[in-house]
Amino acid sequence: MRNPGSWLRELREELHLTLMGIHRLTARYAERESNERYHIGRGRLTDIERGKGIPDIFEVASLCECYKVTYSAVLQAFGLKFGEARTTPEQPAEPSLSSQPWAFIGTDRPFSLTFENNISFDTTRLVTESPEELGVPTVVRKRLELGQFRLGVIGLNDDTMGKLVPAGSVVVIDRSDTKVEMEDWKTVSERPIYFVWHENGYSCSWCNLVQETLFIVPYPTSHQPVMMFKTPRAATIIGRVIHVWPPLIIRRPG
Repeated sequence: MRNPGSWLRELREELHLTLMGIHRLTARYAERESNERYHIGRGRLTDIERGKGIPDIFEVASLCECYKVTYSAVLQAFGLKFGEARTTPEQPAEPSLSSQPWAFIGTDRPFSLTFENNISFDTTRLVTESPEELGVPTVVRKRLELGQFRLGVIGLNDDTMGKLVPAGSVVVIDRSDTKVEMEDWKTVSERPIYFVWHENGYSCSWCNLVQETLFIVPYPTSHQPVMMFKTPRAATIIGRVIHVWPPLIIRRPG
């Protein structure tokens, strides 16, 4: 199992947050909650990331706020359970466990994931919830645990890649493949698709790289514009999309 401190550091770096950034964010969170115990200093976070400390229940809440992960995901990563601390911060009421079925292909046999309704598909993003929370089968989890791969979700209103990566899809990202390939492809399906962080959020798209300018290129029938960002300051390629699991049913908000 991956070191939980390393997991937190990777989440922070993927969100392009610095230690000082977390220091400031948790200071504001502590002020809002009128409780200084929510504040995490730079030294304290460094110790947690290096495996020299375990976050208390208030620090767990702050980490969830900063990294947009679920409370149970952080507890599980550190081997903690509800009730192990004498004092716990008030948590919002647990949502009903109504679920959404999502069909997947490409394994030994088709399977579906059951996402609890607190899993957000509002925007395109990296998945920060644990594979267990997503209901990913063990055979797939073993591949994800190698650390080379990440999961991403495509927002329900994101048609950037049209039918190639439908809105509401779950994608597998190979973090070891970040070089933009510039070749003559015979078909659109042969052209590599990348998962990209940029200053406006995340995109799953084709890419062109001209010197230090990264072009986010949508599918021809998409309603999304071509975007341009300077790398690495304003955009970073997370990795190449190597597998797409489209949704069985697309449920749009509203």
